[in-house]
Amino acid sequence: MSASATTSSPLAVQVRAVTKTFGTGEAAVRALKGVDFTARQGELLMIVGPSGCGKTTLLSVIAGTLNFDGGEIEVFGSSLHAMKPRHVTEFRKRHVGFIFQQFNLIPTLSCVENVSVPLLINGASRREAERRAEAMLDQIGLQGRGHERPTNLSGGQQQRVAIARALVHEPRLVICDEPTSALDKDTGGHIMDLLRDVARHPDRSVIVVTHDNRIFKYADRLTEMEDGRVQRVHDQGGNFEESGGTK
Repeated sequence: MSASATTSSPLAVQVRAVTKTFGTGEAAVRALKGVDFTARQGELLMIVGPSGCGKTTLLSVIAGTLNFDGGEIEVFGSSLHAMKPRHVTEFRKRHVGFIFQQFNLIPTLSCVENVSVPLLINGASRREAERRAEAMLDQIGLQGRGHERPTNLSGGQQQRVAIARALVHEPRLVICDEPTSALDKDTGGHIMDLLRDVARHPDRSVIVVTHDNRIFKYADRLTEMEDGRVQRVHDQGGNFEESGGTK
């Protein structure tokens, strides 16, 4: 996607002045210090920066898996800060897909059964869930592997199963935490090609937290964080946007 096309796209995520502190008193750690951040529909956005800068914390509050102390977060027009916890859980269940570095597949279940989990959680019948899971595995290049256990697959194939699980319920927001750091260069590249294709859907947004500078080229925009703040945002054309955080 070009910079101009990305700039004109509607917002998928808007974070305003969000703060998060872990602990109290002298042991308190301010993980987010008034963060402003946006992600757009139809883009793959990466959050980068040194360890401990707040990347994963920001990802977690956007995904609704971690409470934040202050500020506002809107995801596809829904205000997480105004929702009761049970409504945040329901929103996350229906609209957010998760892809993790360690895959988090259940080794005692087949690939189809692993991919079926989000559909079953959302009330689909087992037959319907497994039918859709099979179709999703076919779509990402794992035809005929659905009834194998994840332990019989390579790392790249396991990550594909994890991606299928994240996408099978057609979430609008896909959250990825270090999805390639456990993979070799070629396998990681194949995974990023797949995620970039996923992000091209005009009603979807993909956000990736990563330390892996091999994959920066796949991002439409990079958001750089340091010390709990967004320092700058730039697109792949080298164009800098105004910093999204307070200094």
